[in-house]
Amino acid sequence: NKQFHNLYVARCEAMLVFLREKIAAKWGTQYPIRKIHDLNEENQEKCVIIGTVFKQQVLKPSVLKELAKVTHIMPQPIAPSFTDDSDTVMLEDELQRVRLFGNIVPHDLVTGIMCAVLGVASHILEQGRFHVDEVLFYDSGPQKSLKTLTNDPCIVLVSGLNMTQADNLTMPLELFQQWLYGNWSGMWNNFDPQNVVRVIMAGNSVKNEDNRAETLDLEQQATTDDVNGVKALDNLLEQLSQSVDVDVMPGEYDPTSSLLPQQPIHMLLLSKCSQLKACQSVPNPYFCDVAGRSILGMSGQNVDDIMRYSKITDALSALKATIRWGLMVPTCPDTQFAYPMLGKDPFIIDECPHIYFTGNCPEYQTELLEDATGRKIRLICVPKFYETKSVVMVNLVNLECKLMVFQSE
Repeated sequence: NKQFHNLYVARCEAMLVFLREKIAAKWGTQYPIRKIHDLNEENQEKCVIIGTVFKQQVLKPSVLKELAKVTHIMPQPIAPSFTDDSDTVMLEDELQRVRLFGNIVPHDLVTGIMCAVLGVASHILEQGRFHVDEVLFYDSGPQKSLKTLTNDPCIVLVSGLNMTQADNLTMPLELFQQWLYGNWSGMWNNFDPQNVVRVIMAGNSVKNEDNRAETLDLEQQATTDDVNGVKALDNLLEQLSQSVDVDVMPGEYDPTSSLLPQQPIHMLLLSKCSQLKACQSVPNPYFCDVAGRSILGMSGQNVDDIMRYSKITDALSALKATIRWGLMVPTCPDTQFAYPMLGKDPFIIDECPHIYFTGNCPEYQTELLEDATGRKIRLICVPKFYETKSVVMVNLVNLECKLMVFQSE
């Protein structure tokens, strides 16, 4: 029952340092920092407490319900959201928890976020309550300065190829490849594909959904569609890698472990491109540096889970929230399955990226996020290629981006 204890400990230890720095910068020594068990209702002093958000939700699925579903005792209803008006928020440290009320909106939060809370212990402390005046988040780490570039490099982001249905994508994929090769660049407002230095595939390249019966079994049998999808992806990667570097991230339904951080798709499955240096299989989440630009992204599981357990209703708002919280996947390991990590939380955003994306979104969304410290972050929600026939091209000089649609007339 403590297999994820080390992950939470690592998160708390790291975030505690960051949050104390934030507290010092914002409030100085004006307010004392207290442990939750030291709160005193008689003192009524305004103070700061630090802890991890725990959200109590009556609609939240339980493992017992999941097991019942597997054993056919009781079906588990599928819901797009597990929020309810009765949801409440607790803040807990290593010893105790306290319920938060006041200037805080439970529906904007999810379990796993670490924050500092300014407020006063209420007169009903015996019920474990703390009146909130202000909430302070980590807001992610520092950002490297943008290097001056003499050329005009670009990257292409694509997700949700769903190559199990490659027969239905023949024309869009052909248009995409011909554009990438520079054959039809004039058709898309002179966004020159010859400047593309890397293509990043953000998950679910083999398939977009799991058509097998739901199960908690760790071992899954591959279907014929899966095998054909892998072969089709291998063929596509071999062709693309002849002209550009390609990074392949796994997604929720790709042939690798679904536990986060997801391990790269094994190159033995991609036999044709396994010997090509231009093609590499990478993990999810994925961080890389291209032309001096820090790029961070996931295949969509993080924003999907946030929207499922909060009233944040669109992927861009969820992505923006993870920057504010400083955590890519705050719900991991509570509702998003993860490896029981030791010593480090891999989901902390300790270096703020220049480009931050999430894949497999229902629609294309983007925003250039700027803050008072001078950081500029291009947020991108990459749509599913199978549904939208589109990719996103990002200019690494000015961080501008454009949706490129490959829909035949």
